Amino acid sequence: MDSTKRYLYYKPRLKYGEGLMDRRSCLMIQLAEAKLSNRVAVISKFKLGGHHNNGKSFESYLIDDYFNIDRLNVEYIFEEDFFQIEESINPENVIQIQDEKFDFETNHKLVIRNLKDDNYWSLKLYDVFALAKLYHGVGVKFVIPEVTPTQKIKDIGNVILNTLEKPTIGLHLRRGDRLNKKLNDSMGENTILQKLKDFKFNSAYYGTNDRNYNISDSRFFSSKDYRDVFDGITDNYLLFAIEMYIIDNCDISIRTFNDSSPFYYIENQTNKNYAICNYSMHGSNNSFRKIPSHLVECNYEDKTKNNRKAFVKSRPFIPRLIMAIRRKLKMV
Repeated sequence: MDSTKRYLYYKPRLKYGEGLMDRRSCLMIQLAEAKLSNRVAVISKFKLGGHHNNGKSFESYLIDDYFNIDRLNVEYIFEEDFFQIEESINPENVIQIQDEKFDFETNHKLVIRNLKDDNYWSLKLYDVFALAKLYHGVGVKFVIPEVTPTQKIKDIGNVILNTLEKPTIGLHLRRGDRLNKKLNDSMGENTILQKLKDFKFNSAYYGTNDRNYNISDSRFFSSKDYRDVFDGITDNYLLFAIEMYIIDNCDISIRTFNDSSPFYYIENQTNKNYAICNYSMHGSNNSFRKIPSHLVECNYEDKTKNNRKAFVKSRPFIPRLIMAIRRKLKMV
């Protein structure tokens, strides 16, 4: 055991079965705190929900399965590889905490966060969150994320990218949990084609969580057209990651919401990223007045900026309370 290393261990009692982006954002919080406290992150497996995977939930460390974190320069170890190290640490050299802050300068060998669940956003560690948002991007900070695809994801994605005639458009249409009528209407084939009329492209790849969605234009392709490439992949989260890599690496990338930054780190960051609507994924219950006739250009923030871009306009407390009561009454 390296006597110079110090560890930060997150141990949740309950694991939520959420989606890949949600679980990734929580992992970034632990990695950010490990970075700020100069500790090795001891990572527990996350549960990925069955509602995005044909009813089958399972657990994964996420790293190496869906992305790499080399760009973060955070040292980590998986929980199963840490058990023997943990046994060798003197209990007097261990701090047991829950959701409170701890002194990053402490010399204790191991800090264990005994948490009620793995919703790490509930920890209220705002200094840690600021860094985690820069790692993750996608809906929490208007930046290009720092995670990168695995070699397997790149290899499969590149097979498809290499068959698409350039210039290419990548289109991610999120349908389901955040869909409303006008957003649905804005994804109609004719509306999509109208929004793309100002772009010169020879092929497009669209990814969506709606199996029944289809664009019949001969320039458009989806996973249905590449069954041989995806043959044998039963993990829908892996399929999602591959499609995000494809969309991120098309000449033009178009996503659903205005804070849907690329899923992976990309070098080419300007003049290629757009959204089909002008509001945040966190404000998607608020339908726009009319279907946007043009795409929204997304130019991401410099990571050195301190102030977060506000996607959702703040509303007075009383109107928000009234809306919450109305939603409750509808549910009864």
